[in-house]
Amino acid sequence: MTEVELVKELNKILTLEHGHLGMYRDFLDYEEKTIQRTFRRFMEIEIEHIDKLENVMRNLGAKPSIIIEGGDILGRMLGITVNMTSTKTVLETYSFIEKKSHIGYTEFITKLEQDEDNRTQFIAEFLASNMLEAKLMQLWLDDHLKSFA
Repeated sequence: MTEVELVKELNKILTLEHGHLGMYRDFLDYEEKTIQRTFRRFMEIEIEHIDKLENVMRNLGAKPSIIIEGGDILGRMLGITVNMTSTKTVLETYSFIEKKSHIGYTEFITKLEQDEDNRTQFIAEFLASNMLEAKLMQLWLDDHLKSFA
């Protein structure tokens, strides 16, 4: 993977992570204490993901930048309009988004691991925790959805 391709992919992921941060930022809007606590922690995790991506990019000598400025980042990136009418709908939508995030991270990390360069191997290993956390967040959302059945 060339340096330009790597930076482009990292900026794309950074954009999505900013969108994820927006999903959980309004954690106090939910009545259920469990959701408030969990979404607050999910927000903190998304901040950690953003910081990690920005650090990788700066260490590569690149400038982190969000690809899409303003508006509904997730809607634009995923081609969907999210109309959150109920907590169940929120959980279903966020689960779908976290699942897509896990898939995206898995594909990106697999691509990085195919490169023998130590730098890309390090980045793959460094970002693997983001991949795992996206899956864990999705699993929590799916599990909590069962309470709405």
